[in-house]
Amino acid sequence: MITERDNTTLTLYHGSDRIVLPENIRFPGPRGDCDFGTGFYLTDSRHVAEEWVCNEQTPIINVYNYTVPQNDVLYLVDTDWLRVIVGFRKEIYKVHLKSNVVHGLIADDRMFEYLADFIRGAIGDKRLMKCLDYCKLGSQYCLRKDPAGLTFVNSYPLQSLQRQNANQRFKDRRIGMRMELQQIIRRHIEGERFIEDYLQEGDFFE
Repeated sequence: MITERDNTTLTLYHGSDRIVLPENIRFPGPRGDCDFGTGFYLTDSRHVAEEWVCNEQTPIINVYNYTVPQNDVLYLVDTDWLRVIVGFRKEIYKVHLKSNVVHGLIADDRMFEYLADFIRGAIGDKRLMKCLDYCKLGSQYCLRKDPAGLTFVNSYPLQSLQRQNANQRFKDRRIGMRMELQQIIRRHIEGERFIEDYLQEGDFFE
């Protein structure tokens, strides 16, 4: 877990079926089983945002400038990232976060197949994290309590060709990943921990 000061301004993207202005974002949000719990999620990858919503009936990409606040960001890395993901998605222990903003890597849908392997004890945490490193999908920010620092820039609907391209990128990535990820999870990595180790540690506190 890393917390630090920051005041940089980033361009971030949010895929939806509508235009989403900061003043219209509702907190904490309807779902708690997302990566970092309930909140408003944005990514630094326009392509990933397009892939997330390319199959919606009216896919729209919202573009924002985001001034990252000082002293209210939790940067999750390595096994702390994994502990939070497992806690929120599988609810086998509690995660307690204080920060308004949580930052961490994006997990591809295929990652959750291997997350299931981790949960049932078939692979350890280091192999799972190596799978994530290989995917390299960029990072995401979750605003958990309020949209402070978020400024709407514009939005654009995905046209037919953009939707096709987003779908093709997703399919190509999954095909290209399959063999390499299988090689990763077949290895044994010294010092890796398994799900029982995480359960023994209990709840996660920021």
